Amino acid sequence: MRKLSLLPFGALLLGAAGAVLRRLQLTTAFDPYSGLPKSDSGLSALLLALVIAALALFAAAAVFVSLKLDAPGSFRKSFYTGSYAAFALRAVLGLAVSVIAIVCVISGADLMALTGVSRWVFALLLFLSGVGMTSMAYYSYTQRREKPFLKLFSVIPPLFYCYFMVALYRLNAGNPVLLDFCYGCMAFAAAALSFYYAAGYAYGRKNMAGTVFTSLASVFLMTLTLADSYTLPLKLVIAAGAVYLADSTARFLSATTPKPKREPEEK
Repeated sequence: MRKLSLLPFGALLLGAAGAVLRRLQLTTAFDPYSGLPKSDSGLSALLLALVIAALALFAAAAVFVSLKLDAPGSFRKSFYTGSYAAFALRAVLGLAVSVIAIVCVISGADLMALTGVSRWVFALLLFLSGVGMTSMAYYSYTQRREKPFLKLFSVIPPLFYCYFMVALYRLNAGNPVLLDFCYGCMAFAAAALSFYYAAGYAYGRKNMAGTVFTSLASVFLMTLTLADSYTLPLKLVIAAGAVYLADSTARFLSATTPKPKREPEEK
């Protein structure tokens, strides 16, 4: 359904609006001395209202799609990319994520304040996540049958975003102000679930409602959390993930077809 394929890009715009509110919240809605949120600021309530409204809209869209539409069972058909430009965009985004991982290792850039083995695990998962994103773009464009390579690497992005979420929580373990990091945790959790449901199609398992809701939510929340204080390389990774999921979800919604009507049973 081509009209529904505009939803992910609407989620990007909502996320951009949320990022503006988030930046204003971070700069004006917190006490500069204590770091606690100001009780008289309406920005936090406004941002929360936007998040709730957006998630409610995405949930309604997911219910509609699951009730009215169906998607092919295979990955290559469900996420079919007929446009070379769309394929190139997703492939380049995946490659960029892998390159960022290499640059961070070589330059010693900060990766969520991780050190030792945990830092190497983060960098490795980041690199393989880019490989997984590129391989998914490749199979959706070339229409090659799902092979072990796709099944293996399609599960890396959800693992990376789970690790990203844990790293963010660890960094804020002693921070009593949940507003400082809650939107980032929500964004990475949604991204992990979105890539998880997409990987399910490579294994012949589909979940229409879960795929649509988590994909739209991840696009929105990842764009919103770009206003948070991540390093530039990690902001580029988050932005690449948001755009990748927006285009991937648009292709998924375009591939859906109306469910056949059930014929009334003869008495």
